[in-house]
Amino acid sequence: MVMMLMVGVRQFDEQEVIALALDVFWRKGLHDATMQDLAAATGVQRGSLYNAYGDKESIFLRAFDQYAGQFLETAARALAEGDAAARLRNFLDVIIVNMTAGSPSRGCLTTRTALDAGISSEDVRERVQGLLGRLEQIVSHAIRSAPGKPITTDADRLARVIVTFTRGLAVMERAGYSRKQLRESATAFVDAMAQR
Repeated sequence: MVMMLMVGVRQFDEQEVIALALDVFWRKGLHDATMQDLAAATGVQRGSLYNAYGDKESIFLRAFDQYAGQFLETAARALAEGDAAARLRNFLDVIIVNMTAGSPSRGCLTTRTALDAGISSEDVRERVQGLLGRLEQIVSHAIRSAPGKPITTDADRLARVIVTFTRGLAVMERAGYSRKQLRESATAFVDAMAQR
């Protein structure tokens, strides 16, 4: 239970509230999620959410920051082992599993938010751009530091192409492509790069 009652004091597990709020935003998107949705999912009344965090966007930014940290750590681990092609295969598989998890699958939070960013605040756009920029840096570092024959001499440019490809995978997933089909596309993509 999220809410803990003490005499005269209202407390709740902030980590759990933010994790539950993240799930709401992931399923519905920032603009379609309501404070009532957040209250229902977290078990914390709307007034208490407003008092603790401010508005819906403030809750979203906290949830997105938590998600971004975890996602980037997972991506970095996937990119840490093997030659460049193996690192990219591992990374793309993590991306695919992340967006196809759940029933129904939940899609890609970053892409959903990026598509909403045109009507979002500057803070939301900056968070999305920051996550994608950091992801490019992690991919670039993994390409440069991989043992064996390098895939390319310009790791930064290739990293941007790879991150762009992941956004395409997210759109294809929303269009109904299965995890198997997305993995086939990812394998073909990495194979084409490795043959250069």
